Amino acid sequence: MNLLRKSLDTDPSAPVAVWGHLILRASIGAMIFYIHGWHKLEGGLAYLQHGTPWTLAKEVAEMHFPAPVASAFAATALQFLCSPLLALGLFTRLNAALLTGTLSVAILQNLLAGRDPQLAILYVIVLLSLVFLGGGRFSLDARWYRKLGCTQADEGSTRRRTHDAIRRCHGIGRLFS
Repeated sequence: MNLLRKSLDTDPSAPVAVWGHLILRASIGAMIFYIHGWHKLEGGLAYLQHGTPWTLAKEVAEMHFPAPVASAFAATALQFLCSPLLALGLFTRLNAALLTGTLSVAILQNLLAGRDPQLAILYVIVLLSLVFLGGGRFSLDARWYRKLGCTQADEGSTRRRTHDAIRRCHGIGRLFS
């Protein structure tokens, strides 16, 4: 009965939810890095070094994007750089938003190429969730937030927010000092 009760718990700070958040964030970051970022980067480098046809650049050109090779490299760079940061939970919301935009274009690209966009749609749904959820307790975002001395009491209650608490929690200058 205790196991059933725990499975019905909706508290986002419960241990099982915190670990689930970590697994979701880390696995989606690793998958995007390996499947999209790494492989597309290999294709782009082969295109630059040997003139090997790059499917991504061809498909971006068919979508009538300006500067298709540059656009393909921009998408590849975003997927290659943002996904490991997402997996680590560093600037989670920003990286998830950037990847959401990039993979939203991938949905369109798959539709125009006659491929199933299901995986890209799944990525976008998870990434959009991370835009709202943030990095979670086990993230570098949370570590920095705690290092700044911020607490949920500083952020959560408008009655308890003082000028110093707002400046301490939102002062980006302290991150780099």
